[in-house]
Amino acid sequence: MADSLAARFPDKAARDAELHRIASAWAEVFDANSLFILGGAMETYDVSARFDRIKVPVLYVLSRTDALFPPSLAPGVMADLRKAGVDAAYFEIDSDHGHLASGADAGKWAPALRDFMRKLEAGK
Repeated sequence: MADSLAARFPDKAARDAELHRIASAWAEVFDANSLFILGGAMETYDVSARFDRIKVPVLYVLSRTDALFPPSLAPGVMADLRKAGVDAAYFEIDSDHGHLASGADAGKWAPALRDFMRKLEAGK
């Protein structure tokens, strides 16, 4: 994550302070043990067998630099969703913010979300 902050915080001390701020804010909301639970679930639980239960359209959004959910996952996930009959669209955020891109660069994928929502409203 420090690398993704380098452009905004070239000074190492400032970058470290920002990392501390982000981590502190996260720690105020989440129990640290939740990382272990989430990590274990990511490694062992495969939901693709239940994709056929999805009855609403899906907008699958990943960041170009996300190390937790890299864009290399998208082709397989999208194929599995479509195979299960799910109406799914994919959008990749061009961001250096990794896993935090959906919030940090919300404006970069807002048009895709807006288009997705318009299609839902139109009943498509």
